[in-house]
Amino acid sequence: MALEQPILLDLVEAATTVFRLSWERQVNAWIYTPIGVIIILLFCFGVNSVISISHVSFPASVACMILLFFILLGCSIVLGDRKARKLVALVDIPVCSLVPACDGCKLIAWQGGFALRYINVLFCPAFVLIPLGPTISGREIGKIVAVYLIGYLVVFTFTAYLTRGLQFIFGTSKRALAERADELGARNENIPLSEPQVPGEDTGAMQSRNTSSVPLLRSDNFDEIQAPERAQDPMEIVGTGGPPVHEQADYISLAPVSSRLATTRQSGAPLTRAQRWATVINTRIDIFTYLTIFFVVGLPIYLTSGYAMPAQLALTILAYFLALELPPVWRRYLHPALVASVITIVGIYILTACYGQEFREGLLDYRTKTNYLILFKGTPGAPKPGAGDFLSSVLDVSIVALAMPMYQHRAELKRSFFPIVIPTISIAILSLFGYPIVCHAIGISPSRALSFPSRSLTLALATPATQNLGGDLSLVAVLCILSGIMGVIIGQQLLDLLRIPPDDYITRGVTLGGNSSAIATALLLVTDPRAAAFSSLALGLFGTVTVAFSSITPVVKIVQHLAGMQT
Repeated sequence: MALEQPILLDLVEAATTVFRLSWERQVNAWIYTPIGVIIILLFCFGVNSVISISHVSFPASVACMILLFFILLGCSIVLGDRKARKLVALVDIPVCSLVPACDGCKLIAWQGGFALRYINVLFCPAFVLIPLGPTISGREIGKIVAVYLIGYLVVFTFTAYLTRGLQFIFGTSKRALAERADELGARNENIPLSEPQVPGEDTGAMQSRNTSSVPLLRSDNFDEIQAPERAQDPMEIVGTGGPPVHEQADYISLAPVSSRLATTRQSGAPLTRAQRWATVINTRIDIFTYLTIFFVVGLPIYLTSGYAMPAQLALTILAYFLALELPPVWRRYLHPALVASVITIVGIYILTACYGQEFREGLLDYRTKTNYLILFKGTPGAPKPGAGDFLSSVLDVSIVALAMPMYQHRAELKRSFFPIVIPTISIAILSLFGYPIVCHAIGISPSRALSFPSRSLTLALATPATQNLGGDLSLVAVLCILSGIMGVIIGQQLLDLLRIPPDDYITRGVTLGGNSSAIATALLLVTDPRAAAFSSLALGLFGTVTVAFSSITPVVKIVQHLAGMQT
């Protein structure tokens, strides 16, 4: 048995191996993607500036999502699908990262890109800030819970059956495979999320449990590390470039390596210590990166200056990694965003105790409301942004990115226009006028009653709608979060209970999008991208209708009167 070389040399060799394998995806993750994100945020800032001129309260991210969808549609019509794909590939850099084919291997199952892959952790700030909400009496909490649960079930059922019925009335076909194939094009169009995420049947198929993007494997890398095919060879470990996506089947099919490599590899040869270390680092390179940021950058800055953003941001990302380590059965009921938020709250409590700061102050530092709009505007005297501001700003990019699955499944959207629009507008109007009546009848305060019409919206849309109506912003944040979590935990089971067929992606997408907003849409991006397209359109249309009605003064006065508010 050969003696192992000194530890220092093994460390150098492991670091060299990891660098050689991961430098390209790290450049993509830390240079190209941030540049793309900033460009999209600048675009959102410009749209927000135009919207502000009209004195209408509407989130720029949703406007940009709709605008991007129609831009892509226009390019597809004017330029043709082939040329439009170039624009899609350009947009894909920050929202759905593209991985070029490597020597001797071809990507079959595309992984979600940065914005859509990161979307769950971006919901954490809304959870983390719940302790800052005002106290509510136990009696009123009971009333709120009752209205929420009964209302959710009633509206959910109404949406599902109305959408299902409209499909029969308008003769919408769920299985128009020929039209869908023509619309989506060939399987190698380089459009993410258009490919089924299933394990490859190739002999070279590999499963990466902790990864969400693909390294560029080269044939010369295999020559340097001899290991059995079943071993965790660092050359065969797929790198990340983002948080791990355990919710999805991270299967990547690669073509078999050349026969020359197969013969040069020594079957059964054990990995060296350096190779074992390289394997561990390469599979969890993001965890090591954020641990370094937390201990080397975040903690020193926080303990010396009191600025908590780097430490709290790294803490939230690491908490999300930890939440994804839960067994799949647990994650079915313990949503990663919820678990990560609880861990983050505990972490902030520990950090503030170490620094001698009040816990409430630590939570206030988490989100100072200095988001990208404030930074780009150059508002004087604005506080430094917190971790929550950073994540909420990136969430706007994710909202814009929802235009991608809508574009990819545009044929189905066109074919099912009325089964999408009619239920969405119906539940928006019913929620706007129905919830205030019920809440006022059982004695819920007017401001809290006016939070319920927006309870199914994503926070980006719920906030301006609730502000326009004069509702409680703290309560609507909780309601929106709970609606999303409800959709993730019991949404599929409710649809099964209502006897909605599993292949009816139209009903499933519209129902979950109209009742559980972006959190449920994030789940559908993994489980059923076709349904995610309908969910994206439903949540956008629902929010647009609600915000539009809440901007009309006579309508606002009627709704406030129904809630018992004295005007």
